[in-house]
Amino acid sequence: MLKIISVIGLLMQSFLVFAQDIHFSQFYSSPLQINPAKTGFITGDYRLAGSYRNQWSSITVPYITAMGSGELSFVSGNRKKDVLGIGVMLFNDKAGDSRFSTTYIGLTSAFNKSIDKFNKQFLGAGIMGGYCLSNINYDQLRWDEQYEGGTFTEVFPFGVNDYYDLSAGVEYNNLIDKSTNFTAGVAVYHLLKPNQTFDNNPDSRVFRKLVFNAGANLGMGNRFSAYPKIMFSKQGPYNEIVLGYLQRYSLNYNYLNDYGFYLGAMMRWNDAFIFITKFDLNKFSLGVSYDFNFSRLAVVSKSRGGTEISIMYTNHIPGLHKKKIFCPRF
Repeated sequence: MLKIISVIGLLMQSFLVFAQDIHFSQFYSSPLQINPAKTGFITGDYRLAGSYRNQWSSITVPYITAMGSGELSFVSGNRKKDVLGIGVMLFNDKAGDSRFSTTYIGLTSAFNKSIDKFNKQFLGAGIMGGYCLSNINYDQLRWDEQYEGGTFTEVFPFGVNDYYDLSAGVEYNNLIDKSTNFTAGVAVYHLLKPNQTFDNNPDSRVFRKLVFNAGANLGMGNRFSAYPKIMFSKQGPYNEIVLGYLQRYSLNYNYLNDYGFYLGAMMRWNDAFIFITKFDLNKFSLGVSYDFNFSRLAVVSKSRGGTEISIMYTNHIPGLHKKKIFCPRF
């Protein structure tokens, strides 16, 4: 009976992956995948980010997700205190025995308006237009009903599908001082509920996804900073809550505190504990995390969830940089 329950749980997990968008435990390291309003809201002139996730390798063909993004940031407005950003995001996800593959490219733009005379508070809005291509490989999938008298008789629908997409978000940032900052935003993905089907079913729509995220940088003296974070997403009948805390220790003390080390833990509600370490190395930030699964799937996964690696690089373009806002590392 225990094995039967485990298999059912695994199947439910597989269907969940088909029904939901990709997700990362280090969600704060994939900014455009959380809210297009984050585009370009950075200290430098450009930002490059990448994330890689390998999940469930202990129980099945690994679910592998890779994402990369790039953004450009410009001062804007009559007072040159606003921020205009443009960016691009690309991800590829491969899931399970069918190698169900999703490739997505999105173009983003955002405008963050300074809403106080001290240039500390910003209200931003962003939009993303995307193109998604999905395909499935039926060669490794087998059911008893495929065979009649020992002869293969099953005829599958087409294994390729694509659609165009539209998403939008808003975000508020309060840069109180160099060591105390707050951010919160909400975004809606798949606004037009595009059709995703392999058998021309007009009712097979991608659920809209609502994403709320908030975080803070709380200074604790010259060397220490606290980074509480939370993300909530809802897509159709599926909810996800990730919340936790990172503690940063500054390895040098100057205007930017550009060398630092983090330790932290987060929890994906009813699913996994996430342990994280992260390093700030001047313009680079490198994060590594591991999920320890505690859901019903832990019976077969033996609590082994997935490894995730993230990297982010922010810098200036020579000859382009002008005095801009100080945007903290969230």
